[in-house]
Amino acid sequence: MLSIALELLVLVCIGAVVYSYVLYPFVLAMVAGVVQTLRDTRYVLRKRDRRVPREAELPAVAVIISAYNEERHLGERIENLLALDYPEHLLSIYIGSDGSHDRTGEILASFHDPRLHGFAFEQNRGKASVLNDLVARAQAPILVFSDANTFFDRNALRPLVAHFADPKVGAVSGELRLKSAAGDNQDSLYWRVEQFLKFFEGRIGGLLGANGAIYAIRRPLWRPLASDTICDDFCVAMNVAASGHRLVYEPTAWAEEDTPDAIGEEYKRRVRIGIGNFQALIRHPEYLWRTSGGTIFAYLSHKVLRWVAPHLLMLALMVSLWLAIDSTLWRWLCALQILGYAAAGALYTLSQRGRSLPGLMRIPAFLFALNWAFLVASYRYATGQYSGSWRRTSR
Repeated sequence: MLSIALELLVLVCIGAVVYSYVLYPFVLAMVAGVVQTLRDTRYVLRKRDRRVPREAELPAVAVIISAYNEERHLGERIENLLALDYPEHLLSIYIGSDGSHDRTGEILASFHDPRLHGFAFEQNRGKASVLNDLVARAQAPILVFSDANTFFDRNALRPLVAHFADPKVGAVSGELRLKSAAGDNQDSLYWRVEQFLKFFEGRIGGLLGANGAIYAIRRPLWRPLASDTICDDFCVAMNVAASGHRLVYEPTAWAEEDTPDAIGEEYKRRVRIGIGNFQALIRHPEYLWRTSGGTIFAYLSHKVLRWVAPHLLMLALMVSLWLAIDSTLWRWLCALQILGYAAAGALYTLSQRGRSLPGLMRIPAFLFALNWAFLVASYRYATGQYSGSWRRTSR
């Protein structure tokens, strides 16, 4: 009986990982199809208008950006915001320099447009603290959050705020388009899958968080962030979902951002995001019981299972080693697991050394980096080896 239970444990661990990465997109698409069919049926029977309502008048909008050592991008970013297709009297921009020690503060002071409100904070306190301060100063009913190294499409704000005509909508996430000087990036396929998931999760009312590069919320739904919060965009949007309001995905409201060509750079960023993921999971259990059924389904399938995937795989390997003591079959299965992880690790090492990987070989290298990052992140979170201060990467 013990042997059967252990074998079942291995299958459950590996099956959960396969489900999250491979099967979930198909399951999600089918669930979204059922939800859409039910909506169509209700529409036919009740004759209700299901189009997104458009406000006769645009709302006032405040763009909020916390910046740290952004002299490389900030001037161009401010010009990008000032050139947006949105009525000038309805647009305000709040940018805070979080104790930057480069020319970020000087660049902020060099602009004299009345729409721009720049604040050069002397002390470096972390992004969340600056966001709290800027939101407290902004009075517009709609808050739009972004980053200093992100650039909005000129027409991004109008489709982003249009959804707020529906009082049930509390937050709207736009789409981030990654660009690379090499014409491709290490996680391009992964990113396209993520956009696919975001679209269909929005269809079932299960959108998870928001894209930190471009998203908006109703100001009354803002909840101050803990000073050491790392994944601020995720927590801000999930707080909105936990309040009972809908999160909407609007792909026509887009922004673009450079992405590193080196997989190692993406790895560093993902370690930090991973720490923020575990931070949110432990600090905010309400995301699993105060949100909608669609959100809970997506959160468990898309996020939680992926965050713990390396732990599940390690557990499966350890149990396989135990079973291999008395079973030839499990010796082979154990060897296959070790060989697969070793091959993925070798491909990742090659990419770290500057080798360009062909086609499909980039996928196991990226997945190894992703899961290794989650494993390191969980250890650092559990041991308290993190802070809410900034960590710079090229993205």
